[in-house]
Amino acid sequence: MSLINDALKRARETQRNNPPSGAPPLPPVESPARGGAGWILAAAAILFLAAAGLIFGPSLVKQKVPPSVTARAPGISAPSTTEAAPVPAPATNASTPPATNTNPPPAAPVKQLPRLQGVIFNAAHPLAIVNGQTVSVGDRVGDFQVKQILKNSVVFQRPDGSEKTLTIGE
Repeated sequence: MSLINDALKRARETQRNNPPSGAPPLPPVESPARGGAGWILAAAAILFLAAAGLIFGPSLVKQKVPPSVTARAPGISAPSTTEAAPVPAPATNASTPPATNTNPPPAAPVKQLPRLQGVIFNAAHPLAIVNGQTVSVGDRVGDFQVKQILKNSVVFQRPDGSEKTLTIGE
């Protein structure tokens, strides 16, 4: 180890005693002047991205919601699409006797199926929106009882014991 140190000391002494001859030392390198078009390009890129975001951003954010997913809030009823049109009374002539009804009355009133408007699915406590009211398993809607609530459908039990499955929108 001492041989290496001795050799290094001799090399340093030689350099001090015999400075290198030749060309004068080089001047330090200066950095180029700042400014110019660099900041203009950066500002133009930022403005371009902002304009593109304003133009294309709203179309990227809008999401179409299928009608089967939408649910109405409790207490808000859906607009009725089937309204009965008034039937005009038949014109009667004083000379003709009134017509007798030959059709027998219906045997039993027709029970209207509930309308499933939405499902709020939580495995622990699922809820459904039926005929504008929020129901859970076991609740009654008219003559029907809610037996099961699934992600997109509800199983109802009819008064006669049969079951009917309704999906959202039915």
